[in-house]
Amino acid sequence: MDKKQVKKRIEKLKKEINHHRYLYHVLDEQEISDAALDSLKHELYKLEQEYPEFITLDSPTQRVGGKPLGKFEKVRHKVPMLSIEDVFSEEELGAWQERILKKLQASGFKFQDLDYFAEMKIDGFAISLIYKNGVFVEGSTRGNGIIGENITQNIKTIESIPLNLFIHGKMPNKNIEKNTRRLIEKGEIEIRGEVYMSKKAFEKINKQREKQGLSLYANPRNTAAGSIRQLDPKLAASRDLNFLAYDLVIDLGQTTHQEEHQIAKVLGFKVDEGKYCKDLKAIKDLYKEVKKKREKLLFQIDGLVVSVNNNKVFEKLGSVGKSHRGMIAFKFPAKQATTVIEDIKVQVGRTGALTPVAYLKPIQLGGTTISRATLHNEDEIKRLGVKIGDTVIIQRAGDVIPDVVQVLLRLRTGKEKVFRMPRKCLVCGSLVIRPEGEVIHRCSNLRCGRIQKKSLHHFVSKKAFDIVGLGPKIINQLMDKGLVSNPADLFELKEGDLMPLERFAEKSAENLVKAMEDSKKIPFSKFIYALGIRHIGEESAINLANHFSAYGSPRSEAGGPAEGWGVLKKLQKAEISDLLKVKDTGEIVAKSIYNWLKNKRNLKLLERLAKVGVKIQYPKFQVSSFKFQDKTFVLTGELDSLTRDEAKEKIRELGGDISGSVSKNTDWVVVGKEPGSKYDKAKKLGVKIIKEKQFLRMVK
Repeated sequence: MDKKQVKKRIEKLKKEINHHRYLYHVLDEQEISDAALDSLKHELYKLEQEYPEFITLDSPTQRVGGKPLGKFEKVRHKVPMLSIEDVFSEEELGAWQERILKKLQASGFKFQDLDYFAEMKIDGFAISLIYKNGVFVEGSTRGNGIIGENITQNIKTIESIPLNLFIHGKMPNKNIEKNTRRLIEKGEIEIRGEVYMSKKAFEKINKQREKQGLSLYANPRNTAAGSIRQLDPKLAASRDLNFLAYDLVIDLGQTTHQEEHQIAKVLGFKVDEGKYCKDLKAIKDLYKEVKKKREKLLFQIDGLVVSVNNNKVFEKLGSVGKSHRGMIAFKFPAKQATTVIEDIKVQVGRTGALTPVAYLKPIQLGGTTISRATLHNEDEIKRLGVKIGDTVIIQRAGDVIPDVVQVLLRLRTGKEKVFRMPRKCLVCGSLVIRPEGEVIHRCSNLRCGRIQKKSLHHFVSKKAFDIVGLGPKIINQLMDKGLVSNPADLFELKEGDLMPLERFAEKSAENLVKAMEDSKKIPFSKFIYALGIRHIGEESAINLANHFSAYGSPRSEAGGPAEGWGVLKKLQKAEISDLLKVKDTGEIVAKSIYNWLKNKRNLKLLERLAKVGVKIQYPKFQVSSFKFQDKTFVLTGELDSLTRDEAKEKIRELGGDISGSVSKNTDWVVVGKEPGSKYDKAKKLGVKIIKEKQFLRMVK
């Protein structure tokens, strides 16, 4: 080939290589194999080495070249590179819209003038690209927004950044196409976007470092930023970086931000297609959609960037501080947060294992409120140097109970307290041991954890606090994770504490927290039953409640159920002789109640239940008449017009008693559908049997 033919061949090779670069990096398509593309690049390289006079700045061979720099030169941005204000909730997003509407209304704009464009917020490193006469000439970092650093040589190593501009498709309109062609031929175009590292590239580089015995990089974003600021371009080239364009800093006739994305793509840049959003509801829907699929994306994102779509409206809004008023970053919930450890408590699991748990000042983490973080064991507490009162960083890695990862020592006041593992079990009082070779402390009473589990099951049961959705399996999980070992612990749980549990999602966690909150208001008799005092069943609890409410329980001013702990305090002060006066209460039962109420651990439980907001209710009346005084009923079978509990309530209102078994002392057996053995026994003993209709006439 003569020189003229060589020059022509070089130009064709450059154009062909650029075409395949566009297909691969912008359209995610591939017409030829990597090996074939490498062969084209190799031919171009050989021709340029033989004819160096034909080497140009936009040649694909010039992506890596030159000597390492001593330092980066400073670059002044013609248009400041402003940052973006963050919001983390729908409420904050709404407040942002209110602010910009207020600003627009003062300028004569109306609500209908406002629409949006939303795109994924790549977790990367912002840069600016300058093209003169269609050729890439300068790349720079954001810096302080006014002055950045010249990183042109490093940017050239990123394959997804075109070294020259071509129009690869259809522009939004003919006027924009005309202006673009003019500036490509003679003029300047500035594109801004984000340099990032894919998850795959990040994993690859960390595997290499692991083999070399080097420390691993923390995350793709920091690795990308560090790579682009390497003084040696060859190091940047080895990191497999990518670029996503999001802004066009030139007036080509575009009227919306959406058009700027379309223009950038036609010019050869990879963009997030984004989505036009007519209102906040559309933004919220997109946010939820992207949040669900974020883990499956090839790169890391940390939210959406929402911009006022109309460029004139955007410009009218201007900026405040270092941020555009018309742009917001709607961020995904953080995986780390700082808060204060208000207390450290030891939870006893089902196997008797003792787990220290940090009780936190409630904080938002991963989109939900949490109040607990595990400290694992005594060795971990010593390693972290954690004290009660410390300000700490907590972290959630995936759907697990949050960990304390660091203490912020400089925020200490001197009032922090050292935590020590207890020597005796806080549940049963047995000796706490740490088996040789283990990091876990355990209660020496092998039945302790199982006893506590049964106690919690009883506490939440239907006849007690009746917490809907809190069954044995969930209680077992809560105990195993060290989240609860005491009934009062349940009422301090937040949605974020529950979500890491198996089969729990945001809605189910929210429902359970609401159920626990609703159950805080509890009738006095059910409260007594829930405490699990030995020998105290449902009827005994009702007798105690009625006796100490003195058949004239406190009333609210509105006439509804009164709330308070006054009557319980009256019960706590009772002597055995007082308890023996309660209906059907013998000496064994009286002693059991008395001893339970004098136990220090039990008194602490009552104090905590009051502190977490449990409200004991006393109905407007306990007994409306004494029609059934000294009469005993037994219920068997299914009733049609009312539930068994409703039937019992009617009997008690009229002064009667309910028994769970038939005896000679039973006055009536109320029979519903499919009665059980109680019916047969009543017939055998000659006890009076009545059907539902007759019972209803009696209690009317």
